[in-house]
Amino acid sequence: MDELDARILDEIIKDGRITLTELAKRVKAPRTTLTSRFKKLVESGYVKGFTAIINYKKLGYQLTAFVLVQIRRGKPVGDKSNQEIFIENIATESESRPDLPWIEEAHIITGDYDILLKVRARNMDELTRFLVTELARHPDVERTHTLMVLKSPHEGLFPMNKVFSVSP
Repeated sequence: MDELDARILDEIIKDGRITLTELAKRVKAPRTTLTSRFKKLVESGYVKGFTAIINYKKLGYQLTAFVLVQIRRGKPVGDKSNQEIFIENIATESESRPDLPWIEEAHIITGDYDILLKVRARNMDELTRFLVTELARHPDVERTHTLMVLKSPHEGLFPMNKVFSVSP
């Protein structure tokens, strides 16, 4: 990765829908060079995908919560830890059941808890059912701690002035 690659990343973070022609103008590189560089960034994993920034409230998800989950320690199953298995199970349940909130993100973390879930719920009843009933059904869940989001002034916004530097 060099300075041109870093400038390309900066520009697509600002506008993921930018055309290659406009991108070439902004980074001051020929379109043919840019096309091959962009393809290389995607194929090498620097760019994992493209997504839209969604207004979840317009879709009916009125609540956002971060749920910390402590999981009972156990032997890994194959190459997966208890934490990974729990995340797969709870995410699959959430996706397949319309009465459950949507688990937008799940992270294995350090500290007193093992997992951090970012949960989107339509209403308090849905979130309560998830916290009190669904999480309690999982035998490896030892305890949880829920943090309700009051306001998200920086959610989905990328560092518009961030310039990636290239390490030597």
